[in-house]
Amino acid sequence: MAGPAQSGFPARTNSRLDAFLRRQLPPEVYDTIRAYELCIVVSHLEKYTFKYVVLSDRLIYLTDNPPKSIRRLVALRDIVAIDLIDDYPEFLSSPDREINQHIRIIYSSTGLKKKCGKSKAVRKFLFPFHHTNANNKKVKEENDGPIFWRGKEPRSLSESSFRSEEKIKHFSQLKSQLFLKDNTLRKILCLVMELKVAAQKNFILKRLFWKTSDLFYFLVNKLHEYLPEPRDKNTLHNKSQRADELVACIEIIQTLGLMFRETEIESSRLNTLAAKKGTLFNLLVILISKPQVPKSCPVFDIHLVADSTLAEMSFDAELQKLILEYTDKATALLYELLLVFQQGNLGLGSTTFAISWMMSFLQSCPPIITFVASIVKRVVKGLSASFQLLSPCQAVLLYQQFYILKSCLQYSKTLAEYIRNDYSEEFRYFIHMPALKKRLPLCYPITQPTTQLFHEVLKLVEQKQYVKC
Repeated sequence: MAGPAQSGFPARTNSRLDAFLRRQLPPEVYDTIRAYELCIVVSHLEKYTFKYVVLSDRLIYLTDNPPKSIRRLVALRDIVAIDLIDDYPEFLSSPDREINQHIRIIYSSTGLKKKCGKSKAVRKFLFPFHHTNANNKKVKEENDGPIFWRGKEPRSLSESSFRSEEKIKHFSQLKSQLFLKDNTLRKILCLVMELKVAAQKNFILKRLFWKTSDLFYFLVNKLHEYLPEPRDKNTLHNKSQRADELVACIEIIQTLGLMFRETEIESSRLNTLAAKKGTLFNLLVILISKPQVPKSCPVFDIHLVADSTLAEMSFDAELQKLILEYTDKATALLYELLLVFQQGNLGLGSTTFAISWMMSFLQSCPPIITFVASIVKRVVKGLSASFQLLSPCQAVLLYQQFYILKSCLQYSKTLAEYIRNDYSEEFRYFIHMPALKKRLPLCYPITQPTTQLFHEVLKLVEQKQYVKC
């Protein structure tokens, strides 16, 4: 049976299985493996069999124990619902029976039909949800099992290692170049963009990012250099330079958001965040603060302005556009941070990360009121601006905005009262279910969770008293 992982998540510590995966999977697929864990499989063909569940960033696999073959179970994109099942595996004895948690994943095999030539409509199975104290796992599979799959030909261990070494070398070069003292802002922007693109293609760079925590501190300090106001006050009189600074900051925030995404299993991420809480405090304040920009040029008669004034007006419009983009990217990153705190204690101590602690800190920061107001206004605009359907990116942002509002309503008495008192009319006339249904396509996977989250937000807004402390 599987023992608890040290970080509170399934770990990659089985050298035999790891070597098997290196041989059987293409190097680019092996690099996407996030975690694996021993479980008990129950299906029509086999009962109570030890196997490994292997999770990559696109697929879930099953392997024998000891590993002899690997089969592709389901593509993550085909998952249509995930439910927590409250039951007890009868084949286990107490207390093992009581410390198991099961997740039912309902998925469609249409995505695998093209590659495997077999359709199974919708299938269900129970997948183990790792608990810090869990020692036993079970996977129950209904219907006949998934199609057997293995790589076309085994890859040598040296080939996979070489590809990993190349990525490590690339990351080290990027980090060294970013740390150069004579870097210009444009050079930093180019390097951050290169880091983001590389991390999008290879998960191993995300892992390296958190293992070498100094790069996280460097990027947050770089943001602090320009936000909410630049250390060089002369920039507040140079609209073109300030626009360049905002572009660079937006790119850094996007990169940080990418590094947080899908790295819950990396214990080094929690270690990095806990090591220097001052850096984390600075990041939170930066994200909720509106960037300061040069004052707009006053215009009294558009027909009489000079060409230089028109140029100034153009910069003003560009700066306002960048501020809106910054707010959206900051919202997305704040959402990722909320997820970290929402998960609470993950092996680093009971009070290291807690959502109540984070919200207590945020409500003590004066910019939070303006930030929450901007989110409400963005939601109103998104639901009432037009009858066009939201794009996928807009739908994701809407979910993140609702999640932040829910956290404010649920964990901060001050912010909950502010939202209820100052934006009751917005929730009555603009932020309502009919408006959401008109804008959010049913075909989006995020539509159902967004609708459920929206119901929760509306319910919290309607409450007269604050519940949680």
